Amino acid sequence: MDDYGSSGNSSTPPTNWKNHTILQHFLLTFLKRVSGRESAMSSLGMSRNRTTRTGAPTSGKASAHPDGNARVCRGNFTAFLAGSWQSAANAFHTLALVALVLFSQVFASTPAVAESVVITTLEWPPYTSAELPKGGATTEVVRQAFAAAGLETEVRVLPWKRAISDAKDDVTVAAYYPGYHCRHVEGFVASDSIGTGPLGFAENVDAPVEWVSIDDIGEQKLKVGTVLGYANTDEFDEKAGTGWVRAIPAPDDVTNLRKLMLKRIDMAVIDKLVMSYLLATEPTLRGAGEVLKFDSKTLEDKTLFVCFNDNEAGHAIRDRFNAGLSKIDIDDIVERYFAEEF
Repeated sequence: MDDYGSSGNSSTPPTNWKNHTILQHFLLTFLKRVSGRESAMSSLGMSRNRTTRTGAPTSGKASAHPDGNARVCRGNFTAFLAGSWQSAANAFHTLALVALVLFSQVFASTPAVAESVVITTLEWPPYTSAELPKGGATTEVVRQAFAAAGLETEVRVLPWKRAISDAKDDVTVAAYYPGYHCRHVEGFVASDSIGTGPLGFAENVDAPVEWVSIDDIGEQKLKVGTVLGYANTDEFDEKAGTGWVRAIPAPDDVTNLRKLMLKRIDMAVIDKLVMSYLLATEPTLRGAGEVLKFDSKTLEDKTLFVCFNDNEAGHAIRDRFNAGLSKIDIDDIVERYFAEEF
């Protein structure tokens, strides 16, 4: 795999939570004020009615007070206003209660917005690919692990170096995958294993290579096809870096297999499942299955990882991912994926 190379809380309320709370607070405040004014007006009406009664003549005659009749009229009008206000207040009180119930029901029935993470990967079928069902076998493992942790995933398929650089530089991206390690660039930490991939050599059946160690390949001056930017094994990459192993980089695995068919290289580093998939599906490799084979001796059964940012947020989301990963059966998911999709 390539040499180049956000946390949340499952109890996070829905995005309209604050709006619902404000509306409820407003309605409750309104009810209190309505109740308060209702009580005040009722008290005021009673007080004025008592004043009117005590100011009215007791003898049945007109009041001797020059303002007596006016008091009676004002008292009756005040009582009318108080009664009207009380009726209006009761109506508002009822409407407000209905509105409060409706808003409470909306608030209770509104589903919480699911937490999600953005992760990047590359075209590397059958492990990862935008063209494959569910995004590939490894993508399905990663999705199910995040789902077990209560997180949805948005997967962006990019050229490998871009996938890594976006995970490093774009604050919206939580991680990239799958890496044989997470040392492609500084600033990343690895998850627990998300699976393995058998890494070895493709060779031409007409020119098989005999080797026991990487030094044997170097001593024979063999031309070995590699993919630009991919990490292989530490030993192979170290000896290819010194020139002891003659590595011939190509842009992708398909190019290496085509060159191997034409015997322009002696062998090519490739994942066994990737080779099998390409021989079965790539139009430009039609008939290559009769010419090429995967060497019986593997370089390494490589462990695959998701690479998270090496900071507090990255560690938090990695821990949640690892917790989800512990709840799923990786081998079973991969086996079912190939059984159902191919």
